[in-house]
Amino acid sequence: MSRPGQRHIFLSCGEASSDRYGARVVAALRRREPGLRFSALGGPQLQAAGVEIIQRSEPVAVMGVGEVVRALPALLAARRRVDRHLAHGGIDLFLPIDFPGFNGHLAAGARRRGVPVFWLVAPQLWAWGGWRADSFRRRVDRLGTILPFETEFFRERGFEVEPLGHPLMDDYAGRFPYEAHLARREERLNQRDGPLTIGLLPGSRRQELAALLPVLKVTSQAITAHLGGREVRFVLSLAPGVDRPWVESVFNAAVEFSEEPLPVLLPRLDLALVCSGTASLEAALAGVPHEIVYRTGPVTAFVGRRLLKAPHIGLANLVLDRRFVREHVQDDASPLPLARELLSWLARPAERQSFYADVRRLRQACGSPGAWERAADAALKLLDGDRRPTGRS
Repeated sequence: MSRPGQRHIFLSCGEASSDRYGARVVAALRRREPGLRFSALGGPQLQAAGVEIIQRSEPVAVMGVGEVVRALPALLAARRRVDRHLAHGGIDLFLPIDFPGFNGHLAAGARRRGVPVFWLVAPQLWAWGGWRADSFRRRVDRLGTILPFETEFFRERGFEVEPLGHPLMDDYAGRFPYEAHLARREERLNQRDGPLTIGLLPGSRRQELAALLPVLKVTSQAITAHLGGREVRFVLSLAPGVDRPWVESVFNAAVEFSEEPLPVLLPRLDLALVCSGTASLEAALAGVPHEIVYRTGPVTAFVGRRLLKAPHIGLANLVLDRRFVREHVQDDASPLPLARELLSWLARPAERQSFYADVRRLRQACGSPGAWERAADAALKLLDGDRRPTGRS
């Protein structure tokens, strides 16, 4: 319960990356106003940050037509629970983070009740839903953008925009000794017979894992066979909230399982196979040569091919507006071609140097560290009743 005069912020974070981002914006807000109350739809990182969890995010972290249909009872139950909290919880500010299918309904309800909405991490309407911009604009007071091309897109459509810069720069700039890691990685990659460490980053949603783990398992076996007697170690990254016993039973192969945060794990990888999403941008920012891989159910893939307007699925490729990391989607994400493409990085040092040059450009494009500090300043301004954006660009 809120104390008299205590201001109450509700966050809605439906997947692992937004749970991580939510915990960081909570920390930034507490540094400015320690007495704030926080409640959330969220996962383990928000819970660890001391936020009151109204609804766990794991049951609602689904994507795709067939997956949403199967999860519909859980989604509706979660939505009713959060709706009740927004109606009776004394909320002063609503901070949804991405997850537009679920959060859009909540944002509309919050605004009807007079609760201001600062939507952090803009949904990817530029990729698949530009026609939905008008209805979405009516659901938000302010919109945070983290990719450099998003600001102009949303301003042209009438949104009050806060350009935040990409939050991953807090992990991959400044404290992250990029050049030192790059030099050590290049030394390992140039050794013809030295050991290799290859990362497998299959995402956080159960349907992504179910589709990708069998592919990654066979790909790892093909890589081992191709390398002959060379020592190779595979590290499979487990995102927060993932059911580890289930993953171990599905993958069922010789691999090291890691629950380390990616900024800790990525520096020790030489190569990686990465599910499209935030992790692919992290691998690029860390300078790890990798292949982007994505598979989903056939119905979702069919619909996606007809709706998707973006030229790439990899975030780093979108930021640089060209395909500097190869993408393998649906039937193209098959084990033997994946193995060949990943191992081609070993034989092409010039390609690696070109990749590193693009990584430096990517890091510049993603802005300076401090995205959540900027978000906290803007959120408190909105909480204080000032609905004008800061005007940062």
